[in-house]
Amino acid sequence: MTKAAVLVLGARSRARSCSHGGQLGRSRSSGAFVPHLTHSTSCRSFYKSAEATPSSTTALHHHPLPHQQQPSVPLSLPLLPQVRGNAPSPASAPAAALTSSSRNKSHTRRAGDPDISPSSTTPSTTANLRTRTPVRFQTNTVTPPSGLIASRVFPWQRRFSSSPTSSPATMAEQQWPGAVVRKTFFDFFEKRGHTIVPSSSVVPHNDPTLLFTNAGMNQFKPIFLGTISKADPMYTLKRAADSQKCIRAGGKHNDLDDVGKDSYHHTFFEMLGNWSFGDYFKKEAIEMSWELLTKVYGLDPARLYVTYFEGNPAMGLEPDLEAKQLWLSVGVPEDHILPGNMKDNFWEMGDQGPCGPCSEIHYDKIGGRNASSLVNMDDPMVVEVWNNVFIQFDRQANKSLKSLPAKHVDTGMGFERLVSALQNTVSNYATDIFTPLFKRIEEVTGARPYTDKYGADDTDGIDTAYRVIADHIRLLTFSMSDGAVPNNDGRGYVVRRVLRRGVRYARKYFNAEIGSFFSQILPALVEQMGEQFPEIVKKQQDIKEILDEEEEAFARTLDRGEAQFEKYAKEALKKGEKKLSGAVVWRLYDTFGFPVDLTKLMAEERQLEIDEDEVKEAQEKAREASKVVKSAVQTFAKLNVHQIAELEKELNVARTDDEAKFGKGDAKSKVQVIYDGKGFVKSTKDLAEKTPLGLLLDKTNFYAESGGQVADTGRIVIDDVAEFKVLDVQNFGGYIVHNGYLEYGALSSGDEVICEYDELRRSPIRNNHTGTHVLNHSLREVLGDDINQKGSLVDNEKLRFDFSHKTGVTIPELKKIEEFSNTYIKQNGKVYAKEVDLDLARGIEGVRAVFGETYPNPVRVVSVGVDVDTMLANPKNPEWRKYSVEFCGGTHVESTGLIKDLVIVEESGIAKGIRRIIAYTGDAAHQVQREAVEFSKKLDALEALPFGPGKEQEIKTTQHALNQLTISTLTKEDIKKRFEKIVKAVTDEQKKRQKAEAKTALDTVVGHFDKNKDSKWFVGQLPISANAKAIGEVVKHFQSKDKERSVYLFGGSKDEGAVAHGVYVGTHLSSQGVTAEQWATQVSGVIGGKSGGKEPVRQGQGTNAENIDEAVATAEKWLKEKLNI
Repeated sequence: MTKAAVLVLGARSRARSCSHGGQLGRSRSSGAFVPHLTHSTSCRSFYKSAEATPSSTTALHHHPLPHQQQPSVPLSLPLLPQVRGNAPSPASAPAAALTSSSRNKSHTRRAGDPDISPSSTTPSTTANLRTRTPVRFQTNTVTPPSGLIASRVFPWQRRFSSSPTSSPATMAEQQWPGAVVRKTFFDFFEKRGHTIVPSSSVVPHNDPTLLFTNAGMNQFKPIFLGTISKADPMYTLKRAADSQKCIRAGGKHNDLDDVGKDSYHHTFFEMLGNWSFGDYFKKEAIEMSWELLTKVYGLDPARLYVTYFEGNPAMGLEPDLEAKQLWLSVGVPEDHILPGNMKDNFWEMGDQGPCGPCSEIHYDKIGGRNASSLVNMDDPMVVEVWNNVFIQFDRQANKSLKSLPAKHVDTGMGFERLVSALQNTVSNYATDIFTPLFKRIEEVTGARPYTDKYGADDTDGIDTAYRVIADHIRLLTFSMSDGAVPNNDGRGYVVRRVLRRGVRYARKYFNAEIGSFFSQILPALVEQMGEQFPEIVKKQQDIKEILDEEEEAFARTLDRGEAQFEKYAKEALKKGEKKLSGAVVWRLYDTFGFPVDLTKLMAEERQLEIDEDEVKEAQEKAREASKVVKSAVQTFAKLNVHQIAELEKELNVARTDDEAKFGKGDAKSKVQVIYDGKGFVKSTKDLAEKTPLGLLLDKTNFYAESGGQVADTGRIVIDDVAEFKVLDVQNFGGYIVHNGYLEYGALSSGDEVICEYDELRRSPIRNNHTGTHVLNHSLREVLGDDINQKGSLVDNEKLRFDFSHKTGVTIPELKKIEEFSNTYIKQNGKVYAKEVDLDLARGIEGVRAVFGETYPNPVRVVSVGVDVDTMLANPKNPEWRKYSVEFCGGTHVESTGLIKDLVIVEESGIAKGIRRIIAYTGDAAHQVQREAVEFSKKLDALEALPFGPGKEQEIKTTQHALNQLTISTLTKEDIKKRFEKIVKAVTDEQKKRQKAEAKTALDTVVGHFDKNKDSKWFVGQLPISANAKAIGEVVKHFQSKDKERSVYLFGGSKDEGAVAHGVYVGTHLSSQGVTAEQWATQVSGVIGGKSGGKEPVRQGQGTNAENIDEAVATAEKWLKEKLNI
């Protein structure tokens, strides 16, 4: 791809509404660029409604329409006839009103709009309405929604009763179920030479600029940027089509707040798209889009409107009359072809770079009228369904435009919006994309059926909750299947926020039991979408476990957090305040895990606002204040024997009961005494803020560091009174000291508190600790009984196990160890624990203990697969050697299946006779497995590359990536062998090529002199690659065998992206003052790089291969000037 043809991804100058039902960073429906780069102004199309003012809502009542009571009709809505022409027809009205979020502008009548009130309906039309096949709005029953905003009712809507009733499947749904719509799109473009490309992951692995894949073109970004590697399978793509999984939650453009409130916002959606990379252009794109919509899908052409760029003389842009003429040629009436301005119909990345006009296709959901005046006017009944972007210009720094030598087409069409049009529904949620999920929610909760009501019409809020939960299970499932697991950072935090938002809706509106709610909805989604996206089938069990774990963790604080919110809200309202303070919102997050947007939602329900700037200020203040104290706490509160004696004898403080650390959940406790670093105090009231403290309680559920397992972290709280951050926990002679600092409030001896360890941190620690036992057992099985544990580390990221072994562990042995471990894990053996008399415990056959370690009596015995009592009944039974049984005081999983997998990522020697294994379990293990698969794909592409400089450069890049790769030791060994094989093949080919090119180079130059006997010098480009060695061979030939003549040789090409050059100055030229250094310096200035060597020879490498012709000319021109020729 030439430099001029390189496309730099950008975005339109503002956010645009798109046909998928969410905002993308480009002209509405296409979503064909990276949103984070632009969007300085608010969206238009569907999203311009966000700019609504109170006055626009009031306009609803300016033109009241008569409300006539109609005879009873079938309660499911009719399949609306496709009416051509401009005559008013209520029969062509959609089945239900589209409700915007509370910010949206009203749907007002305009001059020239047809009268669609009930009084205008003819008897024949009414009869037709009653006899057509009904359109279903949900799986079981239907109540047509009736409000646009608040009590807004469309005139045609008054024809129908609002009582729900059962409805059979509709003709529209039968003819165009979502799966058929998608397949039809693929079939259409495949027949027209497009490669059907699988959807990329919603986690953009190679694009750090994005949280999530949010547009269909994201995976093609390297093609547009011109940075795509020749090793990439998409390097040769000319035409492509796909249905891309997209997520729009978090980041600059975030649809999360609007989901549930209206009929078209989704945090997860599919984007259908077709692309041309320097292949076809406007004519083909327009013809194909029109044919697909009208001929294949059968949408009424009379309901479709198209736009084209109207031009901008001030910017030097002509109208896109070519697109207008093409729309006319396919049969679009001229009054349905509308000019659009720079904001609506011209895509550009910014001040300079690739850009081009857009051409949109809009659909009128009512029909039977001329709706051209409503296009791009934020009317919810006239929506954009498709957008074609024609990238044909490159804007220069001086604002001028240059035509791109290779022109491209980038289109996008929202799948959910298209299905809604084909199934003749107003709401995306009324299609069969969502109805199976609603049915499952209804089954799980026992709630009333979904009725597609919005705003004030959804009086109990249940329809809104249906939409939120159905939307959120889609995002959660697809994000987790692609590796975005919930955590407190980046995209992981977005996933956690979405889950907690959904959990709160489920509890509030369905009174659902939290802990396994979303995982009960999951099977319905997998059944519906698993065929198109098999990754969710494969990962279903993992997703279920993550969902349940996250729900359980949030359930621990949900009740108390809601109670605190209610307290804060009542206090604010009582004071006449209209907002919650930033400090309160931050405390709800920091203490109870309530994401800011969830608190914002709850505040809106109480007619309160939050100031996000205040929240950020409170957050920064809390974090800055804690930085210093955190480092101090790490080395704090090491009690000596005298202090322990003081606790026991002088203060009469009982030793801490920490039995609860082996269970799950919060625990109530009482403050006994507080250590301030100098001594013991009864209260913190007189201590400076953020003082490092050690808290001693009568009992605790926190795990104190011991046995190689790291300490728990978390908090100790009195709700809305005090919060103590626990950063470390240590055991001093039975006294458990919780080291940390007070976030706010004060604590005193006797205070009753709640202990909350961080379950989401402890969970992987449990996995890794039981995984360590499994690994220990496997080592003995594979390497023999001489294996003894020498140390271990168990934290929330990995496990590290040190053991005695005289020699390094071989790859075959590691393979057996890992396979044995995972077989043991997959058996899902129950984990048992019991305190046993030390002598009895030592007698159990095969029991493992750390040599030299002092164990308490009684000692805690942990076994996997057989309970401890059974072993004690027959301790010498040789069968026990088949099971893992150890002395251990750590926390463990309930059964080994929860560990999921164990992956060894490193094996090394740390001392003579001591080996170390590092391994990952659970989600961390799955992540390294995913990375291994991704790297294997890179090797597939590398192998497929033709031999040449491009492959050689890719090998260097791959080598660096391989060195940084953390994956299974076994897999890495296989990958290394495979990579070495590729390198050897390339090296062998290089040798062959260099030998052949050296001969070609010499033959070319010698041939020149044979034909030009009197010639004393030669300057030229040789028919070889940037082969410095071949050029060097020619230089050596003349230096040794033809010293009089001179040569300046070039090898390489623009496509290769590199150039090699070399010069030998013979005696004929050197006698006239020519030097190799002077000559080469002139050339290096043109092609870049430097040259080196000893007179009369100079060689170099250049990177500006596009200037190779100029370099040859420069070399010749300089010499002639030097010789005065």
